Amino acid sequence: MSSFSIYKLIYFIGLALIFIGGYRLYNHLIFGNIIISIGLLTYAFVQLFLLIKQGLSNWHLFEYTKTTVNILFIVSVVLLIGFELKAWFYPLVLGMLLDFLANIFRRVNRS
Repeated sequence: MSSFSIYKLIYFIGLALIFIGGYRLYNHLIFGNIIISIGLLTYAFVQLFLLIKQGLSNWHLFEYTKTTVNILFIVSVVLLIGFELKAWFYPLVLGMLLDFLANIFRRVNRS
C-alpha cells in the first residue's frame, strides 16, 4: 500500500469519527465530544502534514486557506476538550465555511 493511500485512509477515518462524534454530541450521548475531537485532530493533522510535505514555496491561496481551516479545527478541539467552553463550535463552523469556499474557489480556478 502506498503512503498516500494510508494518509487517505487515516483522513477518511477522521471524517467518519467526526460524523459519529457529531451525531453523539447532537443527541447528548456519552463520549461524543471525545470522538469528534479525535476525528477533527486526525483530519486536521493529516491535511497539515500533506500540505507541509508539499513545500511552502509551491503554496497558493488554496493551501493557505486549507491551513487556516485546519488551525480553526484544532482551536475548536482545544476549546471543547481543553477549556470545555460552549463556544467551541464557532471556529468549527467558520472552518467548515472556509473549507467549502476554498474548494469552490479551487474548482473555479481550474476551469
